[in-house]
Amino acid sequence: MTAMESVEQRVSRLHREAIIIDGHSDILMSVADGKLRLGDRPAIPSPVDWAPPLGWQMPPMATLYGFSAHTAYFQTLGQYDIPRMLEGGLTAQAMAVYIGDEHVEVALHRALEMVYWLRLDAAEHDAFTFITSTSDFHKVKSAGGTGGFLTFEGFEPLGNDLKLLDLFYDLGLRMATLTHSRRNVWADGTLPGLRLGGLTELGKNAIKRMTELGIVIDLAHLAYPGCEEVVAMTDVPLVLSHGSIPFMFRGGATPSGTAPGASDNDVRTLAEAIAKSGGVIGEIAFGHPTVKAMIDDIEALVSWIGIDHVGLGSDFFGMDMAPAGYTSIDQLPNVTRALVERGFSDDDVLKILGGNFLRVFEAVWH
Repeated sequence: MTAMESVEQRVSRLHREAIIIDGHSDILMSVADGKLRLGDRPAIPSPVDWAPPLGWQMPPMATLYGFSAHTAYFQTLGQYDIPRMLEGGLTAQAMAVYIGDEHVEVALHRALEMVYWLRLDAAEHDAFTFITSTSDFHKVKSAGGTGGFLTFEGFEPLGNDLKLLDLFYDLGLRMATLTHSRRNVWADGTLPGLRLGGLTELGKNAIKRMTELGIVIDLAHLAYPGCEEVVAMTDVPLVLSHGSIPFMFRGGATPSGTAPGASDNDVRTLAEAIAKSGGVIGEIAFGHPTVKAMIDDIEALVSWIGIDHVGLGSDFFGMDMAPAGYTSIDQLPNVTRALVERGFSDDDVLKILGGNFLRVFEAVWH
């Protein structure tokens, strides 16, 4: 910041300079459900002014996670789409293939639907790029556009056949976690009530193949014993794409801020292991009351594991579960402003906004 540069001018400059990468979104669920195309900009009613349609019922998982009816019904609508991504100055959004309980029996078909629509929307919108290489980030930034890259939030689409991972890599898969909350044939997730174990033999083979292909290994939603095993068997940068210190593992948080089966010391050990690997933890927006609270967590995480290992992993899922001032991706400049006001240097702001994730992708993607 120069002597003549105001705070707002600095915020604007840094936001223009940054390659901004967000580590997690579930928007492909709504796309596959036919609720929107990525080029749409849906307007979502306020939770205060909305009532569910007659006859609509809350899904079981909404009760498990404490979602309101508004969040369960609209999910990520109004929080991620190409117009909002462009307005927010976002360079690249991780777009996850997540398989809900209602689609487990047709998981492969559901995943392919998501990939189909993501690729079609990229083909139909010049301002949106389907990102599969690190050079794409720079091309998108230079063009003033935005883009998305494909991730897995659970290996259910593969069934029990690791060969399909290679096919999804060819379709653009570049980051993946083995589980969401449920147990599958690859590993245990973080669903409350499970007696948590680690990786199966299939899961261990999957980690090896991900490393060979150049798919970033994401530890989000993986039970702690599995995280320990991944750390022990790899020497590549690891990420936890969306999490925070108070609720490091979404979908299994306890009052102490950790997942079932993991102590506070376990969480510290895991975070330090991610940093030691050269990896990144993406700070989640979901569940924070305000942007200030989110930045509090970023500041704490930086003091814990260092500035080179913290990024953004918004995971918006419902307007009433998002921080005031940062309820959708078009409000990203408010995050940049909050980082500047908190006293982070220019270089540190650029790292948190996306530089750290980009470094990991450059190290892992072939």
